[in-house]
Amino acid sequence: MTYFVRRRFYDSASLLITSLAIWIGPTGLGADEEPELPPSHSVQPELYATGFEFAEGPAFDRDGNLFVVNYRGNGNIGRIAKDGTASVWCVLDALAPIEGQRSQANGLKVDSEGRLVVADAGGGRLLRVSADGKSIAVLADRWNGARFNSINDVALDTKGNIYFSDPGGSSTEKPVGSVYRFDISTNAIARLATNLAFPNGLAVTVDQQHLCVGESSRYRVMIYDLIDGQAANERVLIDFPQKDDGMIRGGPFDPDGMICDEAGRLYVAMWVGGVINVVDIPTGKLIRQYDAGGLKATNCHFYDGYLYTTVAAKEAVFRLKLGVNGFGYN
Repeated sequence: MTYFVRRRFYDSASLLITSLAIWIGPTGLGADEEPELPPSHSVQPELYATGFEFAEGPAFDRDGNLFVVNYRGNGNIGRIAKDGTASVWCVLDALAPIEGQRSQANGLKVDSEGRLVVADAGGGRLLRVSADGKSIAVLADRWNGARFNSINDVALDTKGNIYFSDPGGSSTEKPVGSVYRFDISTNAIARLATNLAFPNGLAVTVDQQHLCVGESSRYRVMIYDLIDGQAANERVLIDFPQKDDGMIRGGPFDPDGMICDEAGRLYVAMWVGGVINVVDIPTGKLIRQYDAGGLKATNCHFYDGYLYTTVAAKEAVFRLKLGVNGFGYN
């Protein structure tokens, strides 16, 4: 499909100068229009918000409201309006209690109708919060009769289908984690991949043809072909470096949440490393690395030229001015 998007350009003072329509194809921006990224470690993280018991799952709606999980307590979802006003948007245990367990939101996305799709790690459930934050639907809590263990993260494709990971207490020695797909039109759940060593963050590529999955315990990202609602041709997209290499910090850094920009590059929050690794998907090369704002970087999301990062060690959200926008999955 051919379509147009609005690109924004900024001067050195970060003021909006102009916007114009640029043709893009189904795989993202053309090579001539692909915006250049700042050099690695050249961007200073800016503190944006604090007060999160476990900062995770940043996601924006179309109005520029930022939603982040575990605001002022686990199981809460907070909303930070464009004017900086912060509040508890909803409390999962109040709207959708689960006997014998406490909800703890983890991954989060906003769908095309402004509803929040939530990975409830505490309750092992896939949830959807209404756009007004007043009601919750339990989309899935089991597959083939077996309850999910601890749903970790979620991703959406442009049709609204939901992809989610369930690590299942997995590790390198016990690779039992799986990835699933919730079909938005039929409510059917399909298991796309299994025997993974702690599947974590997810992202559907800009061309909608592939699914990227962070395999945390093996310090790598897997990639799959998406064919008729199934995942095929499992392969390694990138093994992250285990030692420093010039400007790039390496080590046993677990990949966590991830997101794509409009040019199709993949941004991966590296939990232990406290950095964001940028991966060129066609080549599987690590092309940039940015400071996330602190250790225990959990996830990231774009809005208006900034990459917003959640950093659990600082109980905070930071933002990085990269001058590029995220892919409009919703």
